[in-house]
Amino acid sequence: MKKQYPPIQELQSLLKYDPETGHIYWIAQGRGRIKKKEAGTQEINGYRGILIKGKRIRSHIIAWALYNGKYPENQIDHINGVKSDNRICNLREATNSQNGKNLPIKKNNTSGYPGVYFRCGKWRVQIKVDYQSISLGTYFNFNDAVEARKMAEVKYYGEWRHYK
Repeated sequence: MKKQYPPIQELQSLLKYDPETGHIYWIAQGRGRIKKKEAGTQEINGYRGILIKGKRIRSHIIAWALYNGKYPENQIDHINGVKSDNRICNLREATNSQNGKNLPIKKNNTSGYPGVYFRCGKWRVQIKVDYQSISLGTYFNFNDAVEARKMAEVKYYGEWRHYK
């Protein structure tokens, strides 16, 4: 089910977006709003959120809507992976599948590269495509394993890959 957002005109009457910095400022004073002050707060998960009519809306959604004059049809991906960086050059519309290709490396990753792990004396490499794990082989040399992963990302992920 798609979220219900306030009309764009309402956002425009309350907020001003600076696409160069990614900051959103109040332009209307009111309950908890101070004119020219940055709107919203940092959430525990790294995103910024703004409370409008009792509903928290993520700042990147508002930034997209204010800049483009419409809400995104899909999700918004932070290209550099920094969830609070809402500069327009860092935002792009993405499907769930595309957004999943740009996830940060998991905390339990020990190689420093997604899909590259050490087991039984060899570096094993894999990549997920359309929810299916594809084995890219095993390597004795770590750099060969990383290169195999990078090449697979070029092939399967295109512009959504981790390594440019």
